[in-house]
Amino acid sequence: MGQYHILVNLDKKEYVSPHGLGLGLKQMEHLSTNAFHQVASLSDALYFLVMSSPYRGGGDFPQTPISGQWVGDRVVVLGDYTDDRDVPGFAYAGEIWGEIDDPSKGWTDISEEVAEAMGDVFGFRMVGSGWKSREAATPVYR
Repeated sequence: MGQYHILVNLDKKEYVSPHGLGLGLKQMEHLSTNAFHQVASLSDALYFLVMSSPYRGGGDFPQTPISGQWVGDRVVVLGDYTDDRDVPGFAYAGEIWGEIDDPSKGWTDISEEVAEAMGDVFGFRMVGSGWKSREAATPVYR
């Protein structure tokens, strides 16, 4: 079956679900590779969230609402098989996967905001619910 992964900010208690970006949950389904030709991969989402000084020079990504939102934070790609020993200095890493769906634990899914910002840059919008699909759209930033 395999291990499923999400992108997690340990400091802000935020996460990005690949399904919210139209991607599968397994690592090979997150990337842009020869097998998966895609833009707005999970790697791209991380890049948008941790980039500093966007849109200050030619060739830079535009400033979006999520640009640099996670700069300086502890961020991991967390698998559902993660245990506490896998993330040094973070005592309960193995419990996070089970906590994200419990509103009382304080985790926030920012997948929708990330998908919207990347869609505005790359020219798509998300449709559906759960494991969403991408539909072509006019980029906001040209």
